[in-house]
Amino acid sequence: MANNVDLSPEANMGGGPIDFKYSKGYNARILVEMKRSSGTVVHGYEKQLEIYKDASRTNHGIFVVINYGDIGNKLTSIQRIRADRIKAGKPASDIVVIDATPKLSASKRH
Repeated sequence: MANNVDLSPEANMGGGPIDFKYSKGYNARILVEMKRSSGTVVHGYEKQLEIYKDASRTNHGIFVVINYGDIGNKLTSIQRIRADRIKAGKPASDIVVIDATPKLSASKRH
């Protein structure tokens, strides 16, 4: 915990284990939840991360989706949820998408 900064994987925030918790001191906490695109993406963003944020008493969250090419309409759904929360003046966690779709190796590209 150098410089009063803490990075905790699988921290239990009272509502269950969050994937990562970043904090600086007590008042600055950011929770990070990660989901595979084939998983419960909408539930994870809409409900799960919010439960963890409430238990941790923070409004700051980052939701990371690892897209293996099977995300379908899930990204559109969580982006809509985020936009609705912002429009209502409520805290809305950021959404980050990591493209993990298979790529041709450099030696096979033309």
